[in-house]
Amino acid sequence: MNKHPIQPGKRPDRLLSYWTAQPWLCLTITLTGIVYNFGMLAFPYFESRLIDTVQAGESVAQIESLLALFLGAIALTQVTRMLKRYTVRRFANNAIASMRLNVYNNTLHLSPSELKDTSMGVFLNRVTSDVAAAVEGMRKLTTEIFDTCFVFLFYVAYLLLFDGPMTLLALLPVALAILAAFLLRKAIFKASAQARQASSRISGATYDLFDNALTYRIYGRDADNLSRYDATLSDYEKKAIRSSALADAMMPIASVIALIGLLPIILLGSRHVIAGDPLSVTIPGLLTGGWTVGELTAYITVFVIMAAKAAESAKLFGSIENGLASWKRIKPYISPYADYAAPKAVEDPQASLTLRDFGIRIQGRGLFGGVALTAKKNQILGVTGPIASGKTALGKAFLQGLPYEGSILLFGKELRDYASSEIAGTVAYMGHRNDLFTDTIENNVALGDRQPVAPYLEAVSFSEDLLTMPLGAKTLVGNEGVKLSGGQQERIALARTLYHKKALVVLDDPFASVDPATEKEIVARLRSELQGSLVLFISHRLTSFPDLDLIVVLNGDGTVSLGSHEELLANCPTYRNLYELQQTSGGETHE
Repeated sequence: MNKHPIQPGKRPDRLLSYWTAQPWLCLTITLTGIVYNFGMLAFPYFESRLIDTVQAGESVAQIESLLALFLGAIALTQVTRMLKRYTVRRFANNAIASMRLNVYNNTLHLSPSELKDTSMGVFLNRVTSDVAAAVEGMRKLTTEIFDTCFVFLFYVAYLLLFDGPMTLLALLPVALAILAAFLLRKAIFKASAQARQASSRISGATYDLFDNALTYRIYGRDADNLSRYDATLSDYEKKAIRSSALADAMMPIASVIALIGLLPIILLGSRHVIAGDPLSVTIPGLLTGGWTVGELTAYITVFVIMAAKAAESAKLFGSIENGLASWKRIKPYISPYADYAAPKAVEDPQASLTLRDFGIRIQGRGLFGGVALTAKKNQILGVTGPIASGKTALGKAFLQGLPYEGSILLFGKELRDYASSEIAGTVAYMGHRNDLFTDTIENNVALGDRQPVAPYLEAVSFSEDLLTMPLGAKTLVGNEGVKLSGGQQERIALARTLYHKKALVVLDDPFASVDPATEKEIVARLRSELQGSLVLFISHRLTSFPDLDLIVVLNGDGTVSLGSHEELLANCPTYRNLYELQQTSGGETHE
């Protein structure tokens, strides 16, 4: 069961699901939106009553009573407005959290081929910006359904009570203003997109101008480079000005068009007041008289509010257009959130690891192939070979990180058939990069579990290091903590791997920054620490290889050699050359 409090609904790749996933919030938004926008009619209504009451010379008590009702209606309206704004913002916050949850989750599970040409930092910045823009469009739409659509319904109905034909005539310019805003939305969006692209180009050109200044100067290309930069800057300025001009001019233009509707109101409405004409509809207790100065004032006030809303529709259309464009960009990275099951070990006590005709091919080039071997628990398999022979690729194959040829039968089940939860429950992996979280050493090892970490730190020869740290295992490390050496980071990462050991433990060059003596000391402890596990030990350094149960040598030409240390020294030139080179270069031998 998904334990995340933010739920996007069953179809997060559909915008509607973000509303249906929050029914109570949407109901609250609907109720408060209706009450608030209907309540906004209280201002022009009581304004007209007060004007007519004062003009008629009514008593102070009557005026005070009207003021009290007026203030009460305004207070209720503002309270519902506050609630509406809060619920809309909460809806937007939930939607953005839900959308990001899905985008990040699906991004984490993209295949290497899908990410090969992508800078993850740039990608995440872009999708984060697009999520924010998409949700802002949703928020605007949610708000304006009430603040524009309901306003028009309520206000048009209110104006029709006064004079139907005059209202329809006055509303024609308002409709034209909304139409103009709608038709120009794509032009505004296009200009904005072009300005953003030009901004990106000028940023790249600026970086290039400074980063490669010396190279341009050495080869006498300063003038040419500055000329290109000036052209790029000029293009950006033109596009930015055009975008700003279109965006800034739309609302004033729409406002002017809408306010043309005041002309028939002033001409016809003033005649109604002078003639004392009756209203088109009378409502007992609310609208009972004819046209007065107060009624005309209320009519004009309501119309001006409507005209302002018509002008604001340009901004609304722009936000929705931007939101939809952003949604289209992030939609490929949004699919129903997969609630990955808890790690589950796959284990057949009668089997361990069997490779049959195993090989790896990357971008059409075969790194190696034809590997056949069987290994059991409590064994340590060494993997070595020249640079770029495929050592790391072999290790990542066990995480389903790379496609492979042939068969990997791991604990009685083909590796291709493992679910993600089964990989997590069966394979422990320590890779080249051993970045630590900004947290204590203890938490970096335990990752939230409660078992003591001291035995595992001792197993990787880190106990003496802890003595130099006043807080011991409580010492803060990572980006904002104590700076550790590469060897210290590797040993903490190895302690983490031992702490969370699985049936298969893959160690990819775990001692690259550790001295040979410490490596031998740690490897001697690995057999007891990893009892019940099969260990795949990948290394370019052969200090500990003489003691391993089986060694796999990737020769670099696609072929693979298998055997013990002694067998490979006798029969495998690649292994022999690597080993002898390390002995003559100062590496320790193991007799």
